[in-house]
Amino acid sequence: MSKRLTKLDRMSAEQKESITQSFWNAPDEAFFPPEDVAVVFNISLSWLQAKRCKGDGIAFSKPEGTRKVLYTKKDLLSYFNKG
Repeated sequence: MSKRLTKLDRMSAEQKESITQSFWNAPDEAFFPPEDVAVVFNISLSWLQAKRCKGDGIAFSKPEGTRKVLYTKKDLLSYFNKG
């Protein structure tokens, strides 16, 4: 029985590199979905979700009327630079 591939597992190295470059070139106010955050900071989507649920993770927003979760570059850099 093979392991089910996640969205991140299905991304090519080129896709991940493109996401990483876009992140670092973006302004601090830019928004990013959890998948991009996981690629850039080499963390799992489940880790991000667990942190959101516990309330001790990175500040995030949910655009009204959607189920999307978005993080700002500024909040991400602040969170990962303090640790």
